[in-house]
Amino acid sequence: MLVGALALAAACDRTPRVKPWRHAPDPTATAPRDGGGPTADVNAPAEDIARARGHTLRIAMDAQPRQQNPLVSPSLWNRRVLLGPVYETLIRYLPPEPGADAALGRYASGLARSWRVMPSGLEIRFELEPGVTFHDGRPMTSVDVQFTLDLIRDPRRGIDHLRPLLADVQAVELITPREIRLVLYRPTGWPLRALAEIPILPAHLHESSLAAGGRVVGTGPWRVADWQPREIHLARYGNYWGPRAPIADVVFVHDDDAARVLTAAKRGEIDVVPALIPAHWPEQANAPGLAASFDTVAMPQPQLRYVLLDAGAPPTDDPALRRALSLLIDRRGLAKDVYDGLAIPIGSPVWPGGPITGAAPPVPPFDPAAATALLDAAGYRDTDGDGVRERDGVPLRLTVLVVERPSSPSALGGPTAGVPERDRILEAWRRAGVAVEVRDGPEAVIARRLRAGEFDAAFVTRAFIPDLGVAGWLGTGGDDNLGRLSSREVDMAIARLATAWDPGGRVAAATGLAEALAEAAPILPIVADVPQA
Repeated sequence: MLVGALALAAACDRTPRVKPWRHAPDPTATAPRDGGGPTADVNAPAEDIARARGHTLRIAMDAQPRQQNPLVSPSLWNRRVLLGPVYETLIRYLPPEPGADAALGRYASGLARSWRVMPSGLEIRFELEPGVTFHDGRPMTSVDVQFTLDLIRDPRRGIDHLRPLLADVQAVELITPREIRLVLYRPTGWPLRALAEIPILPAHLHESSLAAGGRVVGTGPWRVADWQPREIHLARYGNYWGPRAPIADVVFVHDDDAARVLTAAKRGEIDVVPALIPAHWPEQANAPGLAASFDTVAMPQPQLRYVLLDAGAPPTDDPALRRALSLLIDRRGLAKDVYDGLAIPIGSPVWPGGPITGAAPPVPPFDPAAATALLDAAGYRDTDGDGVRERDGVPLRLTVLVVERPSSPSALGGPTAGVPERDRILEAWRRAGVAVEVRDGPEAVIARRLRAGEFDAAFVTRAFIPDLGVAGWLGTGGDDNLGRLSSREVDMAIARLATAWDPGGRVAAATGLAEALAEAAPILPIVADVPQA
């Protein structure tokens, strides 16, 4: 689920309809209106905030959600506010707990109470939960599911970050008001994983417009009671189909001043501070007024900082050079010295709960001597004593893209190359005899250069939905394979991932993919962010 400049491009324009929802008998009928929940003035003064504390969870946001539709370019806070609390998915993906066996990731029922893969592997049937209603009182039926999935699959709608996830779906067919089937082009388990990330929208509101007149109507345990620029109030939905939400009101408060948020937390006005200031960690968490009242928790997320290499043109088309550059990255030192515990060293996009869920392989060592030996063996030598290696008379020079100012990536990905580790890595490359030409610019400019292939290396920070988008990112010819890697071994490992129907079944294949990526070295993972809350 990647948006921004590194968004996944559309993978397939094939969107045939079978039994289109527009022409099917409408199984919806009138239903009781929303029973609702307690409401509150989200702009209330401090005394009103205090009075509501017994039934209100207050969560600080360091950025405003971009908009109210969960399908349209969702930001991190858009997803946190809407996906789960307000909108729900057909099935749920339960990732492995931190420190647990990678195979413990699994699926659980959501709006679909059950599903089964037919013997051919070309059809998945779903039975929906009975009695589910949207927040406006209308029943949720198979029509809404078909509408949502076909909406995403339609390239004219521009939902490009989700559409590739359904590229293997040939058709979405209604069976009954509570049953639906997906017809696949090939047997693959990826559509099931995708359905755990796709919120179901009400067809009756979004048929004519994705904006739906500004209405935010889902099926979740909370409904949107008020949406203001600086505060969003979710109230418990009284007619929720599942277990009653234990907290009556949830208020998301936007303030990009972290110091002001911490002050409010000390006063008891904020319950969750989701992003502590990296420059002041860990002193911040141990400050008086916080340590006594708050617990510090990690917020694992599949967000990876890495160097992208152009594997389609010299000199970085040489795997030996790519592996040598990897050995010149001091991952453990960077995690300790630069990130002070807010990141972990990583040598692969494979780790429990990572972009590709599986057992994490060992972190590559920082080994300049081994890197030097690899470069020598590959024919890169400094024959004229100028400090730059050459091969066949051509100096070893790399054009490296960096973003001119550090910035946070979008929730789902973006080329934020201006990160603290880059100077240390580039200096290590220079000491090893690599001439480095740094080209910086705004994120949009860097993104265009990446798409155009105008680089040898680029520093990238990117967030992922675990286990999705792998083929597009690393597979030969993938729309998001900006490094132009073409590796038979990597492609075969990705194909093996697709044959598993459940997350646990992909763990063994993930190990094979990690090995293939270590050999090909198309990307050089550095650290994975582990922000603290």
